[in-house]
Amino acid sequence: MKSATTLVLIACVGLVGCATLDAGPPDTAYQATLGEVAVVATEQSPTLGFHGFAHGKGEGALTGAGGTFAACLSGGSGGCSGSACGAALLLMLGICGVAGLVGGIAGAAEAPDASVAAASEARLAQAVEIRTVQAALRDQVFAAAQLRGAHLRNVPPALAQEAAATGDYRSFAEFGVDSVVETGLVEAGTRGSGINAPVGVHLRARVRVLATADNGERLVADYLYQGRHRRLAEWAADDGRPLKTELEAGYRALGEHIYEQVFELLPLPDRRAHSAGGALSTAFGLAPISPPTRGQLSGESVLGDLFEWTAVDTLRPTLQWQAFPRAGDVAVAPAEMARVREVGYDLVIAQEMNQAPERIVYRRQALPAPEHRLETALQPGTRYFWTIRSRFRLDGRTRLTEWGSTRALGGDSVVAPSAFAYRFRTTKSAY
Repeated sequence: MKSATTLVLIACVGLVGCATLDAGPPDTAYQATLGEVAVVATEQSPTLGFHGFAHGKGEGALTGAGGTFAACLSGGSGGCSGSACGAALLLMLGICGVAGLVGGIAGAAEAPDASVAAASEARLAQAVEIRTVQAALRDQVFAAAQLRGAHLRNVPPALAQEAAATGDYRSFAEFGVDSVVETGLVEAGTRGSGINAPVGVHLRARVRVLATADNGERLVADYLYQGRHRRLAEWAADDGRPLKTELEAGYRALGEHIYEQVFELLPLPDRRAHSAGGALSTAFGLAPISPPTRGQLSGESVLGDLFEWTAVDTLRPTLQWQAFPRAGDVAVAPAEMARVREVGYDLVIAQEMNQAPERIVYRRQALPAPEHRLETALQPGTRYFWTIRSRFRLDGRTRLTEWGSTRALGGDSVVAPSAFAYRFRTTKSAY
């Protein structure tokens, strides 16, 4: 079978001015031949960048944080499971540094002979920790796939470890595995301007789908979780518990998103940018009709409130968006769109804080029409991000489109809702 590799680039993620980039459709032809699937974690060490805390996984200095995280140096993951383990170890590796490695470096200055053993122990400890970090993401993807009824197979852990190290999964065929979904966390930490400005949690995973018949790549894609934005003191409260909690949430959301994109995504045939309903606005995916989204999010607090966040004067607005399939979708793929059945829409709304989604306040799945009046009230004088996608049946399978986004690469590569979602605000006098 010819390899159909898709690399989803995210060079414009987090940058302003990339709205017109032609991303091209992700290639999902491999989905029809996935068969029995094994989910495997890489053992690659992620790049850690906890801006405002420490600059690397081997650095013990806590930039501007004082002794707030001192307790984590003597703590551990003690009894954690699932994403909690990965989040705890990311905290240890990124903020506290690898204690054994730091100790080994310090010891090398006084006892060169002993330093060799210390460094070896540190590398071994780090390898075990990295394995746990990566296994936590793999477990989240596996759990999401299992919940949705995907055809999953387990392989002996030793075999999975060896195959992940070599990148050769042909031996899995002996266990009835047709395809391998390989997951790996490649970047983690916080991003922002540093101590005085809010910094946001950032997780980036790379996923490969390979056929065991020839070890050929069918998909290579990067997926990004952009979490809450907090100031350093807020992340540091209670020995870093808010940061650990957000990392756990990121693991869960990223695992769910990876499953949906790898197993259920059907890219919208019409890849053009559509108007988001307001001046200087663009939409990729199902575009908003009401309320419209105006301009691009600049981060300017005063003028932005007037020009970038459409005001609504009700706490239960009726949201409207393009119906699927759109005329452009039918024009590009008429035969496929004619087989679409049972169309519904998923809607998610998140409250804004520090120019990023703070928390999801409203979620609905499989709405029957491309409009919806909120069933519960929002808060007055508050900003909100919102986005939608279509959920439908095609040839007997559940399929999903990308989430609507103001960025060409935001709908499928970035976990929704993100700062690339559509925007509105309720007025202080809204009722």
